[in-house]
Amino acid sequence: MKIIWKSVVLALLTYLLVYLWTNNFNPLQQQVSAESEDSGSSIGGQQVESLDREEIISLLDSKILEWKQNPILLTGNNTDITLNPEWFLFDVEASVEQFENQTSTSWFSFWESEPTVHLPLQVVMSPELTTLIEANGHLDTEATLEVIKNQVAMLSSEPIVSVALDLSLFQTERIAFDIETITINTNSLNDIISALNDQIIGNGEMFSVNEHIEGINLGNSDETINFVASLMYSAVLQTNFEVVERHSQGSIPNYLQPGIEAKISKTKDLKFVNTNNSPASIKISIKGSELIVEIYSVPSETVAEYQVSENEITPRTIYRYSSKLKPNEEELIQEGEPGLRVLVYRTISDKAGPYEKEDLVSQDYYPPVNRIVLKSSVVPETAITQNPDLEVDLNGDGFADINTNPSTITNTNQTQDSEKEQSNNPPNTTSPASGEEDSDGLPEGSYYDKAGNIIDGSK
Repeated sequence: MKIIWKSVVLALLTYLLVYLWTNNFNPLQQQVSAESEDSGSSIGGQQVESLDREEIISLLDSKILEWKQNPILLTGNNTDITLNPEWFLFDVEASVEQFENQTSTSWFSFWESEPTVHLPLQVVMSPELTTLIEANGHLDTEATLEVIKNQVAMLSSEPIVSVALDLSLFQTERIAFDIETITINTNSLNDIISALNDQIIGNGEMFSVNEHIEGINLGNSDETINFVASLMYSAVLQTNFEVVERHSQGSIPNYLQPGIEAKISKTKDLKFVNTNNSPASIKISIKGSELIVEIYSVPSETVAEYQVSENEITPRTIYRYSSKLKPNEEELIQEGEPGLRVLVYRTISDKAGPYEKEDLVSQDYYPPVNRIVLKSSVVPETAITQNPDLEVDLNGDGFADINTNPSTITNTNQTQDSEKEQSNNPPNTTSPASGEEDSDGLPEGSYYDKAGNIIDGSK
């Protein structure tokens, strides 16, 4: 009996010595523990090794408060959203309790070392966050919320990358298409295509070209972005999407029809809303020397097409005058070109029914180019000609009634005075000495009447 008892005591002492040696007195073990301190147990990414319950709670509360002071960004897939920290409610007590349950050992397993665990914080997200993600129809709501929760639960300060909706899970078809030869400046074309290609537009979501190309240095690429936006507008008109904003270029480009082009600038945008009950995808690509724009979506029960109505405006002719040209000389400065008034209509009809709806989408005015002619302002010299109407002899004296010869024109007032003088002083009838003529060489007693006839006064 004594031998058995001694054997039991010896075994217990041996086990105890081995335990103490391997866990507390082994210098190598202490060194490993020191070097691997960062790999100890954690909650929410915070090291809690060797801390008691209250210390863990205090540490986590302070770290959560610090985390909420920094912006929480959701990025990726053309999404830049700042999330409200108040949308996340952390349950620190439950997180610590879960940690204790996974790290505690039973009393009869005292020889076992404490396990290393890494737990996320338990967090509940506000319904407002879900509503926000659902409003971005190009995102996969469930997958994006899961990514947000996982990253927030670890108190990560890195931007959260959203998850795009995978349209391959749906049975889609091409609902709109346009192709045009690239004849414009291709500056920044690849950057523009990268920003607009493979964009998902959720049902009820508005798409803005300016929002998607923000950050691209367009430089002198206005012609390029206008070309891409015009093809996108042409494709949108082939759907039942609602056009919210579109601007004309004001002049007729060398691509597409008048009224179909679009203009993009800092203050002008192309915006449209996906009015379908399913998401849509925009595909933009280059094939050879042609740009292709396509829109894919779940098959719709309607089909859309557009018509363009044109009314030509005749240009005017504008005259300008110059003294540098010779008399009656003209010079064409600018040839005129007709303008246009353009109306664009879109018809949406049922594929299997009589329903049809026509709407006026846009009205555009392209002013004519007026014809400009330069004329001489110099007046040509003209010879003075006798008016034959003034050479009438009404009194039959053989002379014109009015003599317009400048050398014989007399002062009107003098003539009138002379006539008055003659009327007031009748001709002298007193005869000079017999056989003498008067000073005018007229026979004695003769005189001229008003018509210039010689009157013999002796009779």
